[in-house]
Amino acid sequence: MEKLRAILIDDEKNNLDLLSHFVKKYCLDVEVISECLTYQDALVQIDELKPDLLFLDIVLDENTAFDLLKEVKFKKYKIIFTTAYDEYAIKAFKFNTADYLLKPILIDDLIAAVGKIHKGWKTSEYLDSSQISNLSNSVLGKHPMNFLTISGSDRIDFIDPKEIIYMQSNGRYTEFILCNNKRKIMASKSLGEFEGLLNSALFFRIHNTYIVNLSHLLNINKKSGNYCEMSNGDALPISRRRYEGLMKYLRNT
Repeated sequence: MEKLRAILIDDEKNNLDLLSHFVKKYCLDVEVISECLTYQDALVQIDELKPDLLFLDIVLDENTAFDLLKEVKFKKYKIIFTTAYDEYAIKAFKFNTADYLLKPILIDDLIAAVGKIHKGWKTSEYLDSSQISNLSNSVLGKHPMNFLTISGSDRIDFIDPKEIIYMQSNGRYTEFILCNNKRKIMASKSLGEFEGLLNSALFFRIHNTYIVNLSHLLNINKKSGNYCEMSNGDALPISRRRYEGLMKYLRNT
């Protein structure tokens, strides 16, 4: 397997040295071609060396990683963000399907992140300007995460959670059923992975197979079992063990 040519970027020397040591020792399929301590150095090195992969700290001098990504001319690389940000920022990374490492970096997490990049090297896409802007706003807290990034096998969709009628598990994938003419999107993540990212005041898991948007719930049909009748006409079964929880939630809202 061909090695990924990587640039490591962090404005704290101790962090940069430790990351460099870990990558060189534990990620044998990665070649470190440059280590940058400053924003300006990173700006030059990325455009000159054209790396395959960036390990990129969020805060760089008085700038941010997102400023750097917008300013560089060369754009064809994958990114693993490194961050010491709080839980809200981590949720933003997951929400936007971005790869990240939480400081202090653990070796197992590093190996897993690099493995994920390698596995999806030929099929996944590079972050574009709109994704970078959305991720920047979410991570830095400029405004709440108001749309969901859905990565499929051949495209990336951006959808407003309010447009989701329900989500259906399909093995390791999740199918999104949306408002506009029953349009469907298939995402390459499991239903369980999305469950923790969605607003719990709006979405409820009624079954191992389904998460519903309660604003699209018309009624609960008790004939021949319990079913959620949704705004698009679909009737979805409610599992026995989740029925009481759903009814309790609805009574308290």
